[in-house]
Amino acid sequence: MEIEQSFSVPFPRAQVWACFHDIEGVVACLPGAGLAEAPQDGKLKLTMTVKLGPIVAAFAGDGEMKLDDDACTGAVSGSGADRKSGSRVKGEAAFALHEEGAAATRVEVKVDYSIAGSLAQFSRGGIVKELATRLTEAFAANLKGRLEALPPAAAVAAPQDASQAIAAEAAPALESAAASLDASLPAAVVANEAATTSPLPGAVPAAVTSATPPAAPPAAPRPASAPLDVGNLFWRMLLDRIKGWFGLGKGSKA
Repeated sequence: MEIEQSFSVPFPRAQVWACFHDIEGVVACLPGAGLAEAPQDGKLKLTMTVKLGPIVAAFAGDGEMKLDDDACTGAVSGSGADRKSGSRVKGEAAFALHEEGAAATRVEVKVDYSIAGSLAQFSRGGIVKELATRLTEAFAANLKGRLEALPPAAAVAAPQDASQAIAAEAAPALESAAASLDASLPAAVVANEAATTSPLPGAVPAAVTSATPPAAPPAAPRPASAPLDVGNLFWRMLLDRIKGWFGLGKGSKA
């Protein structure tokens, strides 16, 4: 089954696309989603938890994320299983970023999926479409929040460019001043300075005595966000089924 969704965020496409390169951050924007391990070359150990009334489905499996920087498109594919219900899900979510003026971006998402097992009854078009709508709305809101929390790229780059330009202009003058100072120093002063800075016999160089800092441990994966609670969809499906049992569908007469 295929589902198409789209949303817009008030940020330039380049800034939004840069955010998509933070795989852990993108996964954290999706309610109920998480990573069991840190991403490795686009390979993902995904988890997804959805609450459907009294049913809690916790899927775990493998996935992969691919990005096309030239076209600002990408896709996440994978499969997983819920041990408790014995259900399996497999699918792919392809996304594309489009400019909306100079300061906004529209994200189009197309999901193709299949569900097998006892939870396949929830894969009916109406229920899954509403579930996808809720996921998309929550993802868009979380992504917008992440973008708002980041410093603007232009504001960060501007001071660095200015400081680099000032340093480049001042470099020749500083080099000339240093050369003049060296030339004006008496030979005795230079020799005395060399003697005081030379290491003592048997002394161990500072580079050897300095302790090597321990390597930083690998970053732990971010914990999964709270499960997506779509309980009212479960009760709506149950009500529709009861109506079907008693012939109370839309076509029935009072």
